[in-house]
Amino acid sequence: MPPEKHALLGASSAHRWIHCPPSARLTQGMPDHTSTYAEAGRLAHEIAELKARQYFIETLPNRTYQARLKKLQAHAHYEKSMDSATDVYLEHLKVRAMAYPEPPSVALEVRVCYDHIAPEGFGTADCIMIGSGRMDVVDYKNGAGVLVEAEHNPQLMLYALGALREYSVIFGDSIRTIQLSIVQPNAGGVREWETTVEALRQWAETTAAPAARLAWEGTGDFQAGDWCRFCKAKAQCAARARQMLALEQEAGGIPAGSAGVHAYEGTDTPLLSDAQVGDALTRGREVAGWVKDLEAYAMKATLEGRVIAGWKVVEGRVTRDWTGGIELAFPELRARGVEEALLYERRPVTVAGLEKSLGKKVFGETAEGLWVKAPGKPTLVPEDDPRQPYNAAAAAFTVAGKA
Repeated sequence: MPPEKHALLGASSAHRWIHCPPSARLTQGMPDHTSTYAEAGRLAHEIAELKARQYFIETLPNRTYQARLKKLQAHAHYEKSMDSATDVYLEHLKVRAMAYPEPPSVALEVRVCYDHIAPEGFGTADCIMIGSGRMDVVDYKNGAGVLVEAEHNPQLMLYALGALREYSVIFGDSIRTIQLSIVQPNAGGVREWETTVEALRQWAETTAAPAARLAWEGTGDFQAGDWCRFCKAKAQCAARARQMLALEQEAGGIPAGSAGVHAYEGTDTPLLSDAQVGDALTRGREVAGWVKDLEAYAMKATLEGRVIAGWKVVEGRVTRDWTGGIELAFPELRARGVEEALLYERRPVTVAGLEKSLGKKVFGETAEGLWVKAPGKPTLVPEDDPRQPYNAAAAAFTVAGKA
């Protein structure tokens, strides 16, 4: 199970602090915001660990194993898809174990320290296998939004370096080849990359360790990039704002040679002030529109057979429908023994839906006193929007049944 406490120079955030060293100290005191996705990921990791532990470490009586599995499946964040996703993880571990000439040593949820590279650096590897001069480091990721590659993945590389030191007492210098795997069933499946101990140690010496020293000291340059995605300072970061404004200049939002791109240079803090946030937000709307235009053009061009460097068109989410419509399919399903109740879903009508069906006048007479007007969710809009500013206190006292 993933650890509750994270190191300042944690492996999971290495992609960020290697490219933007001072971001580690900058975000150190900022609160963590959990999400349903994070909680779901944590639960999926627990299910994956249980399955792997049952197969590789300790074979529990079937009743005990099923009881533990059902307890996890009863969790509020459980989804049926977690069963098949964690099965993919287990199958990959089996495949990797069978690739060894002799059964390897297997360790799950291993805390590894790499403080010889990054001060106080540690992390938890989902699975480590060692044997016959090889080592596998496997990481399970439950998310679907961001595809993670195994090649030159700094998180797994740090895990591997920590594991090499951790298990050197047992295996000495016998390990020469490292296999890194990302198992991400909801975003492309399994990705693997093989490297050597020598290559890992060279990367640590020339890239990870120097960046770690800067990050620990809070020095170095702020750099914006795709590593900003999970940074807690990403909304206020002045370096990121400068990067976005540079894009705006390319889009035509700022005249070439103007001071717009350099608007946030020389500030006393790496974070934007509230006034600067408002200014950047206004400018950013132009960039967002430009990006949508680029996406539309790239889609059309690619479908016409042209190549847009770095991009491709893939098939989206596949949907299914009844052949011939429900008029033909449902009678056949009933004939095959499917109960009528299973073919239709009964859902309560909404206030707006009933009003539309009855008409405003009849609805007003029939449903009087039976509905309440819930306040709308706060929505951020430009200052010239004609609507009144949101008042949380006033919204709390909205009168039921009144439009």
